[in-house]
Amino acid sequence: MKKNVVIKFKKLTDRAYIPRFAYPDDACFDLFSPVETVIYPQKSVIIDLEIASEFPSGFEVVLRPRSGLGIKKGIMVHIGTIDSGYRGNWIVRLFNFGNHPHTIQAGDRIAQGALREIPRVEIIESNEISSSTRGTNGLGSTGR
Repeated sequence: MKKNVVIKFKKLTDRAYIPRFAYPDDACFDLFSPVETVIYPQKSVIIDLEIASEFPSGFEVVLRPRSGLGIKKGIMVHIGTIDSGYRGNWIVRLFNFGNHPHTIQAGDRIAQGALREIPRVEIIESNEISSSTRGTNGLGSTGR
């Protein structure tokens, strides 16, 4: 059985919400808006979640959209990364790709966070790289 990784969250204001899982087996934890706002069609808003975090080195939190908001309302999140060393306030940008204004109330779940382990990467300069089956075939190279 894997050991749980702890994320400490600090409320930066009284109106902030501590993230939480809706169900025990969920892959992501919910992030809540501390404010009310409206996202108009084809526009975006930036929401300060008014929380900060601490979690172990070797991990990141990936900010993701909530499936229901995306599919039903066209509300998407700018996918971002919270690094383990970052201690500042969490901010999300929401886009409304739908045709109607979308009102967010304080306390609404607006995004998700996914804790992911990251391997340490060593970057080296090289004059040669090996060949592969794909080679330099890029965008659209596999067809439809």
